[in-house]
Amino acid sequence: MLLKISMHLTKIREFFYVKRLCLTVLLLITAVTAFVIFSITSIDLSPIENRSKVLFDKDGNVIAYSLSSDSQIFRFLTTPEDVSDIYLKMLLSNEDKNFYSHIGVDFKSLARALVYNLKNQEITSGGSTIAMQVVKRLSHHKKRTYINKLKEIVGAVYITARFGREKVLTWYLTLAPYGSNIEGVKAASLKWFNHLPDRLTPSESALMVALPRAPELIRPDLHPKRARYYKNEAIKLAYKNEIINEDLMRIALAEDCSYKLHNLKQSAYTLGNYTFTRAESTKTDNNNSSKEFYTNIDSKIQHVLNEAAEKYEISKRDNAILSTVVLDCKTHQIVALNGSSDTNNNQICLPYRLRSPGSTLKPFAYAMAFESGKLHPQTIMKDTGRLYGSWKPDNFNYKFNGEIKAKDALCMSLNIPALEVIKAVGPDDFYKRLNKRKRILFITDGMPDSSIILGSGSISLVDLTSLYAMLNTDGKFYPYDLFRKASDNTENDNQITQASSFRLLSKESARAVFEILKNTARPDNHPDNRTISYKTGTSYKFKDALAIGSNGKYTVGVAITHPDNRTTNYNNTGYTDAAPVLFDILLQLKDESLDKEDIDDVLFSNTAPKALQKQNIKQEILGQKDKLKITFPLNNSVVAPDYKGRIYIRHEGGSGKVFLNTDDSQLESDYIEVSQNGFYKVCIFDGKAQSDCVDFEVKLK
Repeated sequence: MLLKISMHLTKIREFFYVKRLCLTVLLLITAVTAFVIFSITSIDLSPIENRSKVLFDKDGNVIAYSLSSDSQIFRFLTTPEDVSDIYLKMLLSNEDKNFYSHIGVDFKSLARALVYNLKNQEITSGGSTIAMQVVKRLSHHKKRTYINKLKEIVGAVYITARFGREKVLTWYLTLAPYGSNIEGVKAASLKWFNHLPDRLTPSESALMVALPRAPELIRPDLHPKRARYYKNEAIKLAYKNEIINEDLMRIALAEDCSYKLHNLKQSAYTLGNYTFTRAESTKTDNNNSSKEFYTNIDSKIQHVLNEAAEKYEISKRDNAILSTVVLDCKTHQIVALNGSSDTNNNQICLPYRLRSPGSTLKPFAYAMAFESGKLHPQTIMKDTGRLYGSWKPDNFNYKFNGEIKAKDALCMSLNIPALEVIKAVGPDDFYKRLNKRKRILFITDGMPDSSIILGSGSISLVDLTSLYAMLNTDGKFYPYDLFRKASDNTENDNQITQASSFRLLSKESARAVFEILKNTARPDNHPDNRTISYKTGTSYKFKDALAIGSNGKYTVGVAITHPDNRTTNYNNTGYTDAAPVLFDILLQLKDESLDKEDIDDVLFSNTAPKALQKQNIKQEILGQKDKLKITFPLNNSVVAPDYKGRIYIRHEGGSGKVFLNTDDSQLESDYIEVSQNGFYKVCIFDGKAQSDCVDFEVKLK
């Protein structure tokens, strides 16, 4: 009986023992699982996502950047392909010899570190792999504890299995600390050595390996002796592991560490701002990680534009801003762009802003008229002195002879002939033709009318320059690419560009206009270079002064702009201010011509066909009540402005909307502003190209 009771009690004890054991194991598994989950979930990938945005030129140089969005740090994405082989070998030799063979943790190294720490009774050796160091950076571990070390072990195994070794190595190269507000090898190389990490020397590579261990204690600008000591330790280890030979070791050991932080220049600052802002506003859930933007910008040509901007800022006479763009008509790429000559007062990338084109669209109306057989370059047109505008005596002095050839009217940018040309082409057809594949020309409201030829619409400098490049490529319009992928296939890119091009004008009409514009008056103090084909334009109240032209394979756009639309006492014009900048730029670019076929066409004859020898653009017969006439001020009268310095222009008749113009652009008011005594001429016109002009004298009260 007692035996049975004893056996029963034994079974009960065994049951509870097993139960406790199972519960203990379950609790242990739960604890381990919770620890693993906690270790994994504590890994914060946001530093990768919040890294700096970077703009690169065609050679991979940084031309614009932003600091990281989380902590305002230089944190540039760096891949193994971005760094020199010698640095990568030194890094793995120093930090993780078995990087490509373990699962994120080198247990042999950990065991050695544990034994070493136990002997010294303090944690001095970590035995961390590159993956563990990445986890430490992403988990924000501040202290060296065994618990944190276990978290790093778990996290290292996870990220290696989940993302792969190459991604882990990229993260290390991007996140490693290098003192000050610098993270990552690319940013560190640029800040400490002023060059990209693919050109790191053995000595520089060794310093890059050593710095992340204690970046503030080894900073070469603050502690050059200490930096040199740790750099030399890395050099000796590299020699021991046969990464460098003895000669390289001696040279590297002799180099000091008196480095100072460089100011990382941004040669395309406003373009970077434009790119980063646009990417942020257009990103989607499927494409929200790109922070690196690779462009076709040529650093040498960009330098030419930046020098032109600096020169302009020194000599400018008001608060206007210079912006420029260069297109390569052979590769069909945007190869340089300066968005603002004064980034202190304007950080907007102006070549992408819509502005008035002034009179720069006139060549395209002439080309369309040539193409349709309505006009010939030698056609005699009427210019009866009815040049609209109100000019102060010291600004402009155009003279007219009654009759003028179409090609000369275009070169002189005469307005009355241009109005007749746009009437022949049709404002609506002109507008639709320029916007054939992509809307580049905008009007404020309603249907386009004759004023579009004088600047009433709006277009960006980039698109306007693309139109002039189309003249340079004989009427074929190409999309000009600013951006490329990191691993573009140039031949494939060219095929894509060719496929997306289209004919906007006939070869003959485009070539005829291109050749005509070679005879546009050269700006003062510039050589009479007849290889440059160009046109100028000036918008209302001198808010924009434009010059766009081509020489060889390059087409350049220049704009001098008041971004806030405020005017000053100095009046910038396309000819006096923008054209000299255009010529300075074009004459500095490599003289490389485009291959163009010879064209034999009637448009190149010195005599117009009989039917086109004189202007034959018939005027619509209008009733007396529709005839446009200025009623105030009267012709040859003397008038005084009101207290605001304004003279209101009154009229009667006209068909549709009536426009008042000055200096090649439509006025946005029915008055002109005067500030001094003198003789003035002003003209108005309507949607049917009727016009009327008066001359009058102004005497201030």
